[in-house]
Amino acid sequence: MTTSESLFDNNINNSSVKEIPHESSISTSSSSTSTTGPVISESQSITNSKDDNNNNNNITDDNNSDDFDDLDLGKTLITYRILVSRREAGAIIGKEGSNISKIRDDFDVKAGVSKVIDGCIDRILTITGMVDNIPDALVDIALSVTDANVQTIKECDENNTNPIRLISYEYPPLRPLTQRPNFRSNDYKSNLFLRLLIPNSQVGTLIGKGGSRIKAIQEDNNIKMVASKDFLDHSTERLVELQGTEENLKDAIKSISKYLLKDYQGTAPITFYVPCSPLENTRFNRNYNNRDNRDHRDNRNNYNNNFNNNTSNTNNITSTDRLSGKEIISKISFPNEYIGALIGKRGSRIQEIRLLSQCAVAIENENTDDDDREITLVGTKASVDKAIDLLNMYYEKEQKRRLNDE
Repeated sequence: MTTSESLFDNNINNSSVKEIPHESSISTSSSSTSTTGPVISESQSITNSKDDNNNNNNITDDNNSDDFDDLDLGKTLITYRILVSRREAGAIIGKEGSNISKIRDDFDVKAGVSKVIDGCIDRILTITGMVDNIPDALVDIALSVTDANVQTIKECDENNTNPIRLISYEYPPLRPLTQRPNFRSNDYKSNLFLRLLIPNSQVGTLIGKGGSRIKAIQEDNNIKMVASKDFLDHSTERLVELQGTEENLKDAIKSISKYLLKDYQGTAPITFYVPCSPLENTRFNRNYNNRDNRDHRDNRNNYNNNFNNNTSNTNNITSTDRLSGKEIISKISFPNEYIGALIGKRGSRIQEIRLLSQCAVAIENENTDDDDREITLVGTKASVDKAIDLLNMYYEKEQKRRLNDE
């Protein structure tokens, strides 16, 4: 029998792990069908609120359909897909997988996170378990993320830095759908959040006729619950964000699980959201992938020990012709020994560069045969130039620090 430990990637830094295999209870491809959870249906594109009304028309009268407390669904299996950032995934997994293993053992669930994709800051947490156990497991996961954020805030305060870009996200799909408490407020630690991935055709089940069901879930459990209007890229899934206290979230998740299970009939496969690098969505694959390796090495700049000469030299950057729109691709090399400093603790520095420059940044996999590693930048000329300036600034800063330590 395959154990839950063998199904998932427990190492956030291991990019060579196997993908989650296809199982009936954990579906991960557009052609597979889940048999135990909300990942069970296919939907049409959303053009306006009329689509939600069409979905809602398939729901029987709320006065009758909501009364199913007499049904024993507590032992029924259900699968949830949760959108998390790479930093959040690290907190959920824990050191050497300790936290996620504890969650599995404590709540008798299968849980794991999709593999790391270079240049991509989001990952998918997949969790399967009984309806009675899932709320506790999901809330424990939300607590792990919030506790990690609180620790980050503490560390930033000690270093006199602003933690906002490390604990929040300004761009989709991780951008919050609802306003969250200020990280300085007393409510921040007690206010947990989850990003559920729900098939579009089942979002109507959670909304109800005229929004009656989503309103009832919020009022009965004193939580915030918001569904995104659009699909996630290349999928038929939508985000449903939950926000509330520990006990309130547990009650809300239990209700949501029952609604989704009760609506589990006459469904078809869906297209799942798959995190990918922004580079994969650009139209440069032919020019980029067919480059000769010899030219690739020739375009790298040979760094010397003088950081002033190094950062002022622009021969190490190569750009393709402009792509459709205003995007360009630039490549810049840095000594391998400095890449860790450019990435920062838990990816904080490279994430900051992405956010400040609004540029896609992908770092070449480590090659032990070469002293340099290449960083690929994709964006407008202004955003690429901004990213290059930030990279050079942090490179200079790290060089100075090392020189002072000698």
